Amino acid sequence: MMPANDSPLPTWTLATPGETGAPTSAGFASLVLRLRLALRRDPDPIKRNLVEQILTAAAESEQQLIDQAGRIAELEALSTTDELTGLPNRRAFESFMANDLARARRDGHGGTLAFLDLDRFKAINDRYGHAAGDAVLCQIALRLRPIARATDCLARLHGDEFVLAMPGATRDQAETRLTELAVRIERQPLRFGDSLIPVGISYGLAGYDGQADLQGLLREGDRAMYIRKQDRRGS
Repeated sequence: MMPANDSPLPTWTLATPGETGAPTSAGFASLVLRLRLALRRDPDPIKRNLVEQILTAAAESEQQLIDQAGRIAELEALSTTDELTGLPNRRAFESFMANDLARARRDGHGGTLAFLDLDRFKAINDRYGHAAGDAVLCQIALRLRPIARATDCLARLHGDEFVLAMPGATRDQAETRLTELAVRIERQPLRFGDSLIPVGISYGLAGYDGQADLQGLLREGDRAMYIRKQDRRGS
């Protein structure tokens, strides 16, 4: 029975996730409630000190868990991000496509994959150096970002190869977007130090549905890109 001079304790309600000061688990909240009740019933200074130590230790443990979760999230982000350009890397792209191809199998709606490759990138490295080549890749990544919708996945596979997955986009829609991009890139040479470096980009498109597989799509996009690149060289 509660002592007569004690008023009822307020109900302990868990705040929604993300609220400041919200307990992170029902178990921790229940422990706090019991300890507070014990303090009210037996206001012994030794017990109060002991309870404070326990609460401090619990708070420190909770913070350690939060810090550990943050480090894990940071490592996961690093594992899916291209170190040079900041774009998603191959691992992130493959994960995105696995999910999107599964979606295409469920609802019957596919999309278009663009395989992109810089023109004469080896010549840029040979003439201006690898630092210039890295700068070109970073600048190209910046110019590619605006054409990617929130539902798309723009990624760097390796070297000067990029991919743009466009769920729900038809081949004609993708062709329009990529053509405009290629023209814009060619018209704007990139500056590196005192040099203006002309840059071109070739692309190949591969439409997909629920029956497609990723490696087949990449091969198809790569072949289409190579044909386009050869045509550009011959023109």
